[in-house]
Amino acid sequence: MSTTTRAPLAMGVAVAVAVILATLSLSPLTADRSYWLITTLVILVIEGLSVGGRRLRLAPWVIHLVQLLVMLAVGLGVGLSAARSLGLDGSWASQLWQLILDSSVVVQTQPAPLPVHAGVRWLTVMLIGVVTILADILALSLESPVWVIAPLLTIYVIPALAAERSTPWWSFALIGVGYLVVLVTEQWVNSRRWTRNLAADTGSSRGPGDASGALAGLGAALAVPIVVLALLLGSALPGFGSLSIDSARPRGSGPMQLTDPTIDLQQSLADQSDAVLLTYRTSSRTGDYLRLASLTRVDSSGWHLAATNLTTSAPTAVPGLYNSSVTRTVQINIRDFGSEFLPAPYAPVSTTAGGQWSWDPQNLTIISTADDRDDATRNLSYSVTSQLPDPDVDTFGASAAGVPADKTTTTVPDDVPQTIINLAHQITASATTPTQRATAIQDYLRDPRRFTYSTTAPPGDGFEVLTNFLTRNRSGYCIHFAAAMALMARIEGIPSRVSIGFLPGTEQNGVWQVRGTNMHAWPELYFQGYGWVRYEPTAAVAESPAWSVENPNSQQQTTASASASAEPSVEPSASAAPSTSRPSTNSSVSAEPASPAAGNPFPWRTVLTWAGIAVLIVAVICTPMLVRLARRRSRLRATDPSVLVAGSWREIHDSWTDHGLRWPGGSPRGQFEAAGQELPDDARAALRRLSMAEERARYARTLGEVGDVVGDVETIRAALAGQDTPRPDWLATWLPASLWRS
Repeated sequence: MSTTTRAPLAMGVAVAVAVILATLSLSPLTADRSYWLITTLVILVIEGLSVGGRRLRLAPWVIHLVQLLVMLAVGLGVGLSAARSLGLDGSWASQLWQLILDSSVVVQTQPAPLPVHAGVRWLTVMLIGVVTILADILALSLESPVWVIAPLLTIYVIPALAAERSTPWWSFALIGVGYLVVLVTEQWVNSRRWTRNLAADTGSSRGPGDASGALAGLGAALAVPIVVLALLLGSALPGFGSLSIDSARPRGSGPMQLTDPTIDLQQSLADQSDAVLLTYRTSSRTGDYLRLASLTRVDSSGWHLAATNLTTSAPTAVPGLYNSSVTRTVQINIRDFGSEFLPAPYAPVSTTAGGQWSWDPQNLTIISTADDRDDATRNLSYSVTSQLPDPDVDTFGASAAGVPADKTTTTVPDDVPQTIINLAHQITASATTPTQRATAIQDYLRDPRRFTYSTTAPPGDGFEVLTNFLTRNRSGYCIHFAAAMALMARIEGIPSRVSIGFLPGTEQNGVWQVRGTNMHAWPELYFQGYGWVRYEPTAAVAESPAWSVENPNSQQQTTASASASAEPSVEPSASAAPSTSRPSTNSSVSAEPASPAAGNPFPWRTVLTWAGIAVLIVAVICTPMLVRLARRRSRLRATDPSVLVAGSWREIHDSWTDHGLRWPGGSPRGQFEAAGQELPDDARAALRRLSMAEERARYARTLGEVGDVVGDVETIRAALAGQDTPRPDWLATWLPASLWRS
């Protein structure tokens, strides 16, 4: 029997090695190196279940069902944890669906290597889990290791389609090494005669063709969606390949995947181009901020576009705006500037732009749905009518923070560094209203004694970058100032977002000219009655709006908490407790040291909890089977021939009971005559030999030659498994009745 258990172990190890090596080919696509460790653990668990199930002689379909259930249990836990870390709410199904949408946006909008993102990591783990099960079906269940190359190439096709340049040579080499391991292992197993027919393993009376047909159907059911998923992921990555998923999407409605406007922002500021991108005419004496898009979702990797559902109709009202406002029409002429976002003052309510344009009903972004949407604005002339919030300086200070319909703009992630939380509380310690807190944060960031403007500062707006910006080098450009203010505003209970677009530019003879260097990022905060209101924390490029300063005649005036030379302390404190709640105004809160960890910290505690729950469920399900297996092994490993014969005869009795059959009474010879009538010839002969040995063990002076007792027991058990009994073989295996029946 030992040789029959070696083949699954050897092939299982080979498949695990091959898939683990294949997952390394994904490394050029992501900055998240933790994915390989996590996928390796998933692969080992899946193959461990396969090897263990085959040693217990479970049917292949049962093994793969257990693999899928365990993978789904762990995937559900990790997915919900990732959704919570990204601030997604709703039912568990809604959270997972939003997680898929948000992860798709990240894949579409972020350049390779992708930033650390909990949702992308989760999708990768689930993808590798399904691929591993598919490889296991091919190599062990269908006994066709040569076809393992298909799932391995499924992993490889993602970077192959994704790379603008050639895929690294070692990526395909690892696939080849893993495939070679599988083939060599197969030859070694065959040369040692370690394999045997799956039908004989399970005792099935059906031919191998029947089993292969059923397993092939299961393999196809897994293979088809996973190959499609790989192709879609590969085509979705920016600039990767020519396969497009947009052609099947109805234009102007439904979900939309957009490019990240911060990429253009960083490039424009780095190039410092003086070329005029667009001109416009407006009735405003100070010009207009022209917004492209708004980033509403924040996590440890930075501010991002949220999943967007578009509508072809213009808004009938501006979200949250029912107090003082100004309606203005702006004539815009775009030159050599291509974008899928239409530049417009917030909040646009109508436009004459030609082409195919749709609206985001939440933040009123105007987005092209044409085939060439990346160049939709180039050489475009149009007018936009906007309804702009116009807060009254005298009354705006009493406004409360509003409650926007888009809940993502209120979420504060659980992993915001305590340093930033403490700093926000200290800056606003003496403020008593939401508008005062917003002004305090803006003035703190605008103070030239604290912060300097630099377009060469490290790019990005993740938590690590913002912690460095706020507490160490204190040098950055507009995205750092805007992201820092928006995050601290949320900490203080004010909904916020980061908008990307253009500063007003310069005016000549009534025409405003906007250049590449005017591309800009600013925060917008949501107040009751006014909706989204613009703030300006970047002092080097623009003045603060009149409504956002305590004294409009002094742009440099700061609030009491951020004035003179006293700065909030950001010294480390061992006693500082992690909390996002506001401290009392007379308390002194010290900040903890900034954590150097980059990206989304992997939720080990949650994963281990869910993994423990999954292991517990599997343990409860498997306990009856394992107890029965231990009892059988104890009986059949006896070294005393008399004990071995007695245990074997008892094992046959219990096997009858497990299958729901009544074991006849009488002597061993009489039991053989009654029980062996329906058995095949080989099993009947084995039962006769055992009955004779049992009779001699009971009544004869000497036992004599007993033959292959263990082999006879296995022959009889295999015959029972192949028969139509009251309790089928799977039930007899997983819930053996002999454990509670005499």
